[in-house]
Amino acid sequence: CLTSLGTAVSPDHWMLIGHFPVRISLNGSPLSHLLLDSASGHIYVGAVNALYHLSPDLELISSGRTGPKLDSPDCLPPIDPQDCTQARETDNTNKILLLEEGGEKRCLIVCGTVLQGTCEKRSLGNVSEVLYQTDNPVDTQYVAANDPRVSTVGVVVEQKGTRLMLVGRGYTSKGPGGIPPITTRRLAPSRHHQAPTFSHEDLGKLVVGSYSEFNNHFVAALRHNSHVYFLFSRRDVWRNREYRTYVSRLCAGDTSFYSYVEVPLSCQGGYNLAQAATLGTHVGSSSLFVAMATGQASTPAPTARSALCVYSMGEVDRAMRQAQLLCYTKEGRDDQGKEEAYIEYEVSSQCLRLAEDSLSKYPCGGEHTPSPIASAVPLQATPSLTSSSQLTAVVTSVEAGNTIVLLGDKKGQLHKVFLQGSGPGTVYESVQVDKDSPVNADLLLDTARQSVYVLTESKVRSRVPVSQCEQHSDCSSCLSAGDPYCGWCVLEGRCTRRMECPRHTQPNHWQWSYRSGSRCVTVERVEPDVLSREEQANVSIVPDRDGFLTGCFISTYVWPCHWCALDQLCSHAKRCSHKHIIYNTLVSPHLPHVSPEPHACCVSAVQLYDCAVGQSDCSQCRAVSARYGCVWCGGESPSCTYSGSCLSHPVETCPPPLITKIQPQTGPLEGGILVTIWGSNLGQQFEDIQKGVTVAGVRCVPQPEDYVTSTRVVCELQPSQQETRGPVTVSVGETEPGRSQQMFAYQDPQLSGIIPEKGPVSGGTSLTVQGSQLLTGQKVDLAAYVGLHPCYVAEEVNDTQLVCRTSPVNRTAELQVRVLFGKPNFDRLNAPFLSVVIHLKYPSLFDFVNFPHCRGTSPASISSEASQRFLSALFQIQEPCIDVFPDQMTCVTPAVPSEFKVTGVWFELDNVRVDFASIDGKPFRYYPDPILHRLNRDVPDQPFHFKPGGVIAVEGEGLTLAMTREEVIAWVGVERCDIKTLDSTHLYCEPPEIQPLSPDNSDTPPSLRVVMGKLEFDLGLVHYDNDVFSAVPLAAQVGLAAGAAVVVLVVLVIILMYRRKSKQALRDYKKVLVQLETLEINVGDQCRKEFTDLMTEMMDLSNDVGGPGIPFLDYRTYAERVFFPGQRGAPLSQNLDLPESRRQTVEQGLGQLNNLLNNRLFLIRFIHTLEAQQSFSQRDRGHVASLLTMALHDKLEYFTDVMKTLLGDLVQQYVAKNPKLMLRRTETVVEKMLTNWMSICLYSYLKEVAGEPLYMLYRAIKYQVDKGPVDSVTGKAKRTLNDSHLLREDIDYCSMTLTVLVNNGAEAQPVKVLDIDTITQVKDKILDQTYKGVPFSQRPSADSLDLEWRSGQAGHLTLSDDDVTAIVQGRWKRLNTLQHYKVPDGATVALIPRSQGSGQVSSVHPTETPMLEVEEEEGLRLWHLVKSSEDPEIPKHRKSSMRERERAKAIPEIYLTRLLSMKGTLQKFVDDVFVAILSTKRPPPIAVRYFFDFLDDMAEKHGIEDPETVHIWKTNSLPLRFWVNILKNPQFVFDVQVTDSVDAVLSVIAQTFIDSCTTSEHKVGRDSPVNKLLYAREIPRYKQLVERYYSDIHNAASGCYQEMNSTLTELSGSFASEMNGLVALHELYKYINKYYDQIIMALEEDATGQKMQLAYRLQQVAALVENKVTDL
Repeated sequence: CLTSLGTAVSPDHWMLIGHFPVRISLNGSPLSHLLLDSASGHIYVGAVNALYHLSPDLELISSGRTGPKLDSPDCLPPIDPQDCTQARETDNTNKILLLEEGGEKRCLIVCGTVLQGTCEKRSLGNVSEVLYQTDNPVDTQYVAANDPRVSTVGVVVEQKGTRLMLVGRGYTSKGPGGIPPITTRRLAPSRHHQAPTFSHEDLGKLVVGSYSEFNNHFVAALRHNSHVYFLFSRRDVWRNREYRTYVSRLCAGDTSFYSYVEVPLSCQGGYNLAQAATLGTHVGSSSLFVAMATGQASTPAPTARSALCVYSMGEVDRAMRQAQLLCYTKEGRDDQGKEEAYIEYEVSSQCLRLAEDSLSKYPCGGEHTPSPIASAVPLQATPSLTSSSQLTAVVTSVEAGNTIVLLGDKKGQLHKVFLQGSGPGTVYESVQVDKDSPVNADLLLDTARQSVYVLTESKVRSRVPVSQCEQHSDCSSCLSAGDPYCGWCVLEGRCTRRMECPRHTQPNHWQWSYRSGSRCVTVERVEPDVLSREEQANVSIVPDRDGFLTGCFISTYVWPCHWCALDQLCSHAKRCSHKHIIYNTLVSPHLPHVSPEPHACCVSAVQLYDCAVGQSDCSQCRAVSARYGCVWCGGESPSCTYSGSCLSHPVETCPPPLITKIQPQTGPLEGGILVTIWGSNLGQQFEDIQKGVTVAGVRCVPQPEDYVTSTRVVCELQPSQQETRGPVTVSVGETEPGRSQQMFAYQDPQLSGIIPEKGPVSGGTSLTVQGSQLLTGQKVDLAAYVGLHPCYVAEEVNDTQLVCRTSPVNRTAELQVRVLFGKPNFDRLNAPFLSVVIHLKYPSLFDFVNFPHCRGTSPASISSEASQRFLSALFQIQEPCIDVFPDQMTCVTPAVPSEFKVTGVWFELDNVRVDFASIDGKPFRYYPDPILHRLNRDVPDQPFHFKPGGVIAVEGEGLTLAMTREEVIAWVGVERCDIKTLDSTHLYCEPPEIQPLSPDNSDTPPSLRVVMGKLEFDLGLVHYDNDVFSAVPLAAQVGLAAGAAVVVLVVLVIILMYRRKSKQALRDYKKVLVQLETLEINVGDQCRKEFTDLMTEMMDLSNDVGGPGIPFLDYRTYAERVFFPGQRGAPLSQNLDLPESRRQTVEQGLGQLNNLLNNRLFLIRFIHTLEAQQSFSQRDRGHVASLLTMALHDKLEYFTDVMKTLLGDLVQQYVAKNPKLMLRRTETVVEKMLTNWMSICLYSYLKEVAGEPLYMLYRAIKYQVDKGPVDSVTGKAKRTLNDSHLLREDIDYCSMTLTVLVNNGAEAQPVKVLDIDTITQVKDKILDQTYKGVPFSQRPSADSLDLEWRSGQAGHLTLSDDDVTAIVQGRWKRLNTLQHYKVPDGATVALIPRSQGSGQVSSVHPTETPMLEVEEEEGLRLWHLVKSSEDPEIPKHRKSSMRERERAKAIPEIYLTRLLSMKGTLQKFVDDVFVAILSTKRPPPIAVRYFFDFLDDMAEKHGIEDPETVHIWKTNSLPLRFWVNILKNPQFVFDVQVTDSVDAVLSVIAQTFIDSCTTSEHKVGRDSPVNKLLYAREIPRYKQLVERYYSDIHNAASGCYQEMNSTLTELSGSFASEMNGLVALHELYKYINKYYDQIIMALEEDATGQKMQLAYRLQQVAALVENKVTDL
């Protein structure tokens, strides 16, 4: 039974009714909360955008939508799109789902994340009915958190007759501020207060000083006795700043929160974050059960390490009262003066010294008592259970005083745990609820507490029983299961819960596995073990050696058996000799059935035999074993009874046989088939009928193995000499034979022909055999053979034909078709006497032929039953082929549901299976269905107006993925619309000139219908606009015509004059115009083709992306390349090179220098002094900044603080001059420090978010560049975005595939190259392919390898860029290419290590960069594709005139369109990178938010109100300082090689990014650089991205300073080990030594520095590091 809620239930989800689990799934609606109405047992489910009301068996009763709604967390409701431009359709996640009881009407309280967390009330009977909702909420009505990731909990209480709701919610950075963590909400207006529903106006709330600092993550809100408890976790603000769990308490009647007190909870083992909680009973007292997890280092993120901790509510209350008592009367301190209680949440209150009885007088506080109170002493607990899977839910139950805990985990499992006493818990069963989907914290027991409702993100599962005692059928399995609910009820002999077992209170009557001494009682034997159910007798039961049996109940029948307990006897007597009797309850319900003395009872089996059961006739009755005493009792109603119960004389002789049915009723003359005879009195044993069966007068041999006493005889038919017909007879002894009413006929079947006469050797052909009397015997008696090979009878057989399917044979042959009626006999199949079975009056031969070859891409066929199939994980879908001919056929592809994945496509022809890939060389691919949009998308109901003579343009998506123009058919009404053009997004068709009729011949305009395969699209009505009358007067028309004629005449004269003068020029440029026109037409197709090829490559690449697939640099290398770009031997890779005798002293001095650098005054003075020196170059400034970054990397909070101080000084300098120029360049130490700081903070963001799209962009660029020619000398490429690096000349080339031998020739790998590639370029491409996915630094260089061309066994030729075969023309020598060596397509090559003695020069320049400066070699200049001189070398026969020389330059400008093609191909990847950098869909990096807030504060501090200035500061600090650097240098992040041709493309993209971040208007014109024109259309869109990015960060609530400090602390610990601190300090000291006097003077001039003796301390450093003689 499947039930649907709103949307369809997934087909793989199931439901069982009864006590078995019931599961229901909601597609597309993640589930949030589960609520049980205990009064009705109904279930309510809160989901994203929906509410569901279910019965206890999860049948849908009602549902309602709650979203999505137009909303933005930055805007206050009601939402006006004009005022809130950032508003979007937003999902509404359910945060609170509570039941309001009492009053006039019970209802649901529903709160979601949209509209600032406002709430509404809904009907319990129909959740779609809204009982209360405010259209214009005020700020006091914002209840739940507006972020789905932030927790919200609530509980309904009653205070002085007024129903209220207490709500706990976490802190959200967006939306209205000032909402306290815990508030009281009014559920209805009252006579005394007119505040609206859900408002916290004039009600109690938890006031805090800093909302972001006290960001409580609430787990549960619980009601216990007269208090309300909140469980939450947060950072311990006042101590070690680690996250921990707290429980807080309020008096339920406290409207002012005077009674608020909280206590930290500690769970031994480092379990510090609560995940779920519930109240229950343990060891006889109320307890708080908390599922705890270990947090990731100093973060609120839980790990998989979890535990169950139990806290006694008595101890919780005692700890809270102690904290209150100390804060009321002892200023929060204990007897030793240690602070144990204090005032939390930064409020203006403090612990006092009030009267000693203050707590007893004011248990819920008062105006004069301090609050909110927090205890400094955590409440300790030992884990009752630990788990390696994160626990997410907990609920408890008590069974007979024992505590059972049900735990849900993140993997979708439900664990049943038994807590015995105060010891550790035991998991006795785990149930898989929903694999890999976390169990929701709302884990609920049903009203009977017999089963549990489990909620996951997509499913609700009910009827998960807390126990299943009934599934244990015996005592051993019951006790060994270890289920604390279950025990063995000895008296009833079944596994039950304790309360279900009668006399469970008496010893040994309910055996429990957790009770010592529990064991199972067994019975060894019962005498007698067989009795007639009508006989009364005594039964003796012998128990095992240690057992004592005191009861016997036989409840299968109403049988008067009672148990004599002390006699150990089961008897039908009403009295026992020793008086103690246990009566059978089924016989004497009015008698007591418990003996006065407590005894245990065991049930054993006694066989009660009823003669009447199964013995329906005399023969069957007499065949029963004599030990049972059954006889055939005659009379009016003869029957089989017990001998003692027969009132008349038993019958000694049975009646004659009676035959009721025979099957089959026909058989062959040769016999050999089995005939089955049904009836009664067919003998008492097989020997009675062994020789007494005849069929149509012919003896039939009975088969002993198939004989059934008295009712069935199976015999084998014997041959007959002629066709005959007669009855079947059966004789038993001397009685009269039985004769059948049905007649049996001997038949002689004949074969007349077969269809078809040919088939494949693989078999599978449906062969029809024609003849007469073929329905002889049964179908199982028929066997067909082609030669000696079976032909399997597949369909129903009639008298004139049978159909069989041939089996495979191993060769082609002509074989005879035979049909066998009866038992097959292969040894004698060709024997003469069997020939009658397969007599052919007209013999037919069946030819086996080889499967014919396919022609083109259409597979051949020899059968009309050929079909095309595809296979999915569960299904095969078949589609018959049409137009089948001997050498070709047409097949329509089967329709595939969109949710399935196609794993194979093949053709089936009988048993022949031909995979599509074996025909076409590549697999058949299914694409998503094309999408066609209606003609009038804005107004679909209106017809599309068409002017005759034009074409209709239809927009769509994916139109050419699997469809050609010829396959598309379009109709306008009843006439065809001729398809003119079809591309991926547009279809153009030309309709008839005259408006066609509609298909129904109505007056309505015809509609446009497009048929694509089996898809038919109705795109709307088409109305022809025919201009019947002209609106222009006749006189005006004549005047216009005359004027037009004059104008035309003048134009013609001008054209003739111009044509005469420019005829020669037109002739010269005719070829250019043709080329331009061709390029203009083909550029779109070229872009699409290039993009398709690129996406194919990128999809292959995506398999390597993610995790180790992207060759990220380790942090040390990344930092080295960013901190010290272009420097060899950077300090990160060096070791401190010192003589051992000096090492200890120098390291001591460097340690003191490190202490000095940690002095803010010294560090700032040091930097300012260096920058004041004229010889301190810009390079020195960057170097010192990076050295300081290294030295202070383990103290990033301090580093950040110093950087902010220096930036504040920098802002003050630029404000006095031109503030817009600040941070424009890296001219100061602090600017380089900022660059390094951004690089450190954004490293994880690079790896997790921006790294993948950036790497995909790099790979896409490299793939595209390498796909076309690249000049090895000049670095120019055909495929580029940079016009200065564009290879403008038209180079003839072709792509070729080389077979490269790898792994010492063990494997061959195809590699695509160009025939005009130099040998070094070929080696690079081979290395790229063979080492795909390997970091560049880990693969061999092209210079270390030689390329060897191998042809045959002995033909080995080493290829190189320059050798004796190189072509020399004048002073130019050309580099060798594959074309030069005439290497053919498909040639075999190998990369071999270069021998040391090789005299050849494999490469004439490094592989990383082209040779921009042409090398001189013996007076010769090298060239590859074009010569590098400014003027192209023109042949002598073309140097006739200056015009020809200019033409030679002009023609290559045509190829600037290649830039546009390259841009279109890369557009998606560029967009992905920009979106990854600038998207606000995910939270921006904390460092960006932090620094942008700092810049905003600086602007506000210095009175800068110009938003453009702040925009420039932000642009200069992040996009231009960090992202542009990364965009231009992907080798800073990845272990890759960036060639000049790739770098040229990246430079254009980086410049586009720079232009997008500027505030100046982006104007372009004819004189604009080509690179600017390329992205002229995209830059405004990118500008909007940047502005939105800045705006969203600015509008977000500040307060991320604490989070930033935590992040910096974590970064300091994570990467500090990567920094070589001593080397950095030693390098810094070199600058100190260089400017030693100036630094000492600056320190001595500073008064504060003198007090700190900074100069003296620096002199000490100098003395230690280099034995400098100082004033010491």
